[in-house]
Amino acid sequence: MKEKLQLTRFIVSSFYKKPKQTMLQVVLIIAVFYMFLQLTVVNAFVYFLGNTQVFMFYNLTISSVLVFALVCYLSTSQVFAYYEFNVLAPLPLSYKKISTAKVISSLWVPIVLSMAVQVPTLGFLIIDLKFVEAIKLLLFIPVVNGLIALLLLFILSCINRYYYKFKNKVAYLMVNIAVIILLSIISIIYFASKSTIKMSKVFSGIDITSIEGLKNSIEFILKHIYETANMIPVIKWIINAFASNQITVQFFIIYISIVILSLLLFSFIIENISVNYFKNGLLENNKTSLKNSRVHITKNQWNNYLQREIWIIKSEAYFKMQVALGLLLPPIFSIVMLLLIQNEVLPNYLNITKEGVFDKYFSYSVLFLCCINNISGTPYSREGKYHYLLKSAPFNKGYVYFSKVIFSSIMSIIAVVVSFLFFALFGHWKLENVVMLIIISCLVVCYNLLTPIFDMKNPSIEWENPSEAIKSNPNVLISLLYGLPILIIIAAIHFCLIWFSVQPLLAALIILMIVIITISILINRLKVAL
Repeated sequence: MKEKLQLTRFIVSSFYKKPKQTMLQVVLIIAVFYMFLQLTVVNAFVYFLGNTQVFMFYNLTISSVLVFALVCYLSTSQVFAYYEFNVLAPLPLSYKKISTAKVISSLWVPIVLSMAVQVPTLGFLIIDLKFVEAIKLLLFIPVVNGLIALLLLFILSCINRYYYKFKNKVAYLMVNIAVIILLSIISIIYFASKSTIKMSKVFSGIDITSIEGLKNSIEFILKHIYETANMIPVIKWIINAFASNQITVQFFIIYISIVILSLLLFSFIIENISVNYFKNGLLENNKTSLKNSRVHITKNQWNNYLQREIWIIKSEAYFKMQVALGLLLPPIFSIVMLLLIQNEVLPNYLNITKEGVFDKYFSYSVLFLCCINNISGTPYSREGKYHYLLKSAPFNKGYVYFSKVIFSSIMSIIAVVVSFLFFALFGHWKLENVVMLIIISCLVVCYNLLTPIFDMKNPSIEWENPSEAIKSNPNVLISLLYGLPILIIIAAIHFCLIWFSVQPLLAALIILMIVIITISILINRLKVAL
């Protein structure tokens, strides 16, 4: 038991490290405080809006969604990765012990976080002297969240068992992502099919014109979701046992059943991971994409520096996956949005299909979605152990910086063009949309010119797994602060022009001119600064 605890502590400490920079620690503390403040406000609103049963169900749902999202993210970078293989495999440890420690560490963080966000909920229940509900919250949410996490890990572990049969890690990661997306879609469709009211009517009934209308709308949505969940037999039993104000025999039976099922899933997951642990770990650590990378030195310096960027991206499968996600997310979002519009789910709710406005909503939505999967915010951190080459080799700082901007911009512009292609295929294309396509492409460049600045000055290069260089890197959030304000200002100016009844094509041309001037200024300033 002591050995397992030490292994778990080792894996947890390897993957979850607080930022070294004092400023980043302060930013993290502020972000956590802000999150709890938001949760407290939302919990207060829901608590005083509905009854206790709806409030308990709401918290169970929020924590379950949070755990599902965290496990989806952490599974690919932790439990089903083999970064610890070279350190632990030579030691006199069984593969089952190593696998057990990895799974426990991957469960520990999501469940602890899901319980941490319940602090405001517990506060409201205790203040209102609802001690039974508070006890049930403390007992029930960890085991339900654990079951959700284990169900997802079990499905992914079945894929991981045969990891050695995949040609490369990118293919393996994309299969995992496809399975996760498929599970999410099936769950949403199944839940929606149990609804007694069409989703279009639910959205169309929302009133955001007044505080009273907003309150009534949220109350209606919460009750509708609660009633729909009660239409599903298994979920109904769980909710009834959890949300009631008594600890009944049914509650203990369901609780014990969940614990037993969780233990069975846990043992199956350990078996799936450990059975081919050596084979998968050996294959993972012997793989390197750099051996197939060939650099063709030419007289064109841009060509040489761009090849270096591709070489860095190819150094880790996780980096290639992030680029693939950056290419896929905007088009997928576009298809979903256009389908919702076509089926008249959103018109009465957001009124975004108004003539001369819809293409602007669509365009800026695609733009801001390109910023979510921010591959341009951490280009220097991605270099990791190769970053020393920038110091020791005679590289031109300007070429290095702008080659990173060009690479990330090309990826984002491809996603934007594909999104607009779907926009045209759905019959929304007009001549002025060509100008909007150019504007969004230019804004992508504008955004990517600014986002690498902080990472260039403060790269996080001492990472042991590639997710620390991108998604777990605080520089990502700070890069958003560098790049987003100018996008928000330009979008606001554009909508102000529309609000003042400026002809749409003329407004688009004015914005295009502003964007081109902005890019010129930024490039000239950066050339001087670099």
